[in-house]
Amino acid sequence: MKNFLLSYWLGIALLFGVFYWDLSPLSSTINSLQTNLTAYLTSLSLIDNMMEEHRILINAHYSLVIEKACNGMIPYLFFLASIIAFPSTLMHKVKWAIMGYIFISLMNVFRIWFVTQLVLQERQNFSLAHDYLGNGLLIVTGLLLFTWFVKSRKRGSSPL
Repeated sequence: MKNFLLSYWLGIALLFGVFYWDLSPLSSTINSLQTNLTAYLTSLSLIDNMMEEHRILINAHYSLVIEKACNGMIPYLFFLASIIAFPSTLMHKVKWAIMGYIFISLMNVFRIWFVTQLVLQERQNFSLAHDYLGNGLLIVTGLLLFTWFVKSRKRGSSPL
């Protein structure tokens, strides 16, 4: 357990330093691509002309903006750190890293769509929809993915 926790927190620091920290050149490229992908996929779920670049137009005076913090990288990096830290084969980790990225990205698009739908009903729904329901959805998604990752690994397998 100590090894897992140490590896997990070191993994968090390393992954966030490389893939999320503003001073990392790789971070700005990856997050820009991820934000563009998230905005594009979200636009497919909305009615025509509702999306303008990274902005979801709620009305003439109010819009939701998909920023770096909304692109799904944060929950994915937490998930990735947990599977890297947990003992399993390299192939099992790679498979789950890819599946986790796809699933978390799609759930993030659903989260943005869901937040949008609730805000369209009532603007005051934003905090509830975004801060609690939407973020809670991503937390549960990451925890379920990690649980499935642990349950699907072969017992007695070496870490590499």
